[in-house]
Amino acid sequence: MICRWSIVWLYCFLIAAPPAWALAADPFPTTVEISGKTLKKNGEALCEWGIFGLDLYRVALWVEVPSSEPEVLLQQNTIRCLELHFVRALSQKQMRKAYRESIKANQPADEEELKASIENFLETVQAAAKGSKMRLTCLPGKGLEIQQGKKKSLIPGNREFLDLILKLYIGNKPPTPAVARGLLGQHPKTVAEKATGTAEAEEKLRKVPTPDAPRR
Repeated sequence: MICRWSIVWLYCFLIAAPPAWALAADPFPTTVEISGKTLKKNGEALCEWGIFGLDLYRVALWVEVPSSEPEVLLQQNTIRCLELHFVRALSQKQMRKAYRESIKANQPADEEELKASIENFLETVQAAAKGSKMRLTCLPGKGLEIQQGKKKSLIPGNREFLDLILKLYIGNKPPTPAVARGLLGQHPKTVAEKATGTAEAEEKLRKVPTPDAPRR
């Protein structure tokens, strides 16, 4: 009997999920203005959870100089902005647990300097109602600005902390691989990136041992 009701509940839960066309009604802008800077959309993605692919939220990333290379984005000590549009309600406990686990996965080292900023961040995160938005803005020299609804808070933090926030979505352990791929987008390499790639290739060639000359 319990199993039967579980199946019924799960079915109702699944059909309550908003269809794809409903999500497209609230598109992310191509650019956003923050602190006098124009940030360009680097990419966007849909975060799905579990074997049933339940839609949790849509997320977009804006940066000053777009790139599809996570290392390049992390090297930029500039303003970066993430915005989440929740298509399913998440409790405060669920939100904080998810962020705590993600931080642990992407920052395994126990950094004393980051502890205060991380704990402050986790305590600031609130529940997310269906249809609500959450914006995370990395402000170099200031910290992380969090906005949920009308509430806005500034979490003081150094560059390492701001990079960690970005790693939660495009680092080695993102929410899902699809989220990282979507946020990284498909951008052509810049001149600097091409030069770096060429230099690395030449360095590898120099390390290849030269074969002995054939004997006659």
